[in-house]
Amino acid sequence: MSSVLVADLRHFLDLPDDTPGPARRLAEQLGDLVKASTAAEPGAAWVSALTCQRRPGNRRCAGRMIVRRADPAGPIAWECSDCGDAGHISGWEGTPYDLRSRRPRSTGGGQQIRVPDQVAQVLRELRLLDPDCERVVYRARGDGDAVVVLTGTGDELDGLIANLAAAANHEPNRRRRERLDAAFEMLGKAAQHQPGPSDTPATVHRAPEPARPAQTTVTGLPELDVARAQRWCAARVPERARHQVRVECQVAASHLTIVERRAPWREDFGPEWTSTPIARPRYATTTRTWTLSRSDHQHGFRAYDQLPASPHIDDLLTEIGRDPTGTFWG
Repeated sequence: MSSVLVADLRHFLDLPDDTPGPARRLAEQLGDLVKASTAAEPGAAWVSALTCQRRPGNRRCAGRMIVRRADPAGPIAWECSDCGDAGHISGWEGTPYDLRSRRPRSTGGGQQIRVPDQVAQVLRELRLLDPDCERVVYRARGDGDAVVVLTGTGDELDGLIANLAAAANHEPNRRRRERLDAAFEMLGKAAQHQPGPSDTPATVHRAPEPARPAQTTVTGLPELDVARAQRWCAARVPERARHQVRVECQVAASHLTIVERRAPWREDFGPEWTSTPIARPRYATTTRTWTLSRSDHQHGFRAYDQLPASPHIDDLLTEIGRDPTGTFWG
């Protein structure tokens, strides 16, 4: 018979630097269990997206954590759906793991999207999420083997996708960035293909944009590289300034064009925004590499000879952003 772990979460806060690894992992597990329980409303027990951390016989347990918070401020009960590992958590109220909403929540079901377990894991690793997004992540429910159901409003899911995009865009470690990119792609596709009954499909909200020619979606360019370039462009200008200036990525058959767009600064100029080409990353399908061209306002685009061809679009975007010779931004 499995023993029942009774824990006061306050004993696991602010652990010293020399805390052994098992104790740290237990503290993380208890914190995640509190987040899952408090992200949802109190009441009946439910199967969370959290997986069991036990390894009986050196094999990882396949169970998920069932959580229950019977009373709004009462102890949290948890149990593994497979191995029976169980426990109670007290002292969680008011801790950083307490995700109870401070305002009334909508009673609507919102939108539901199904994602693989690995996407849910990446989402739980994101830092600095706002409370609404974090509640979406931790109230996710397990639904069969390696599948998780996220539930939230369109705005909440859009915010979650935007946070994932920003994390990938600013991640310096290539392997970690690839993992974030893969999660971003899977979450975005799930949001587009599975609209809920009361919400439109989740897409990242942006400030109202001026009319412009429609972009062409072409399969000849690597989709993840196009997504990286679009996120990089969106991150160039803070939200508060996007009513005046934007950096955008236009997609063509074999290249991208980075453009700077500015609002008219005088009323007699009319409502049209101006577009100034900045740079053109071009993709060669034969070599699977990107090359960079600079804007020449008299002759279109000329080859940029300060950077060799690269299989990674990030190398080109970094060079455009650094602009060591003043070629792109002047």
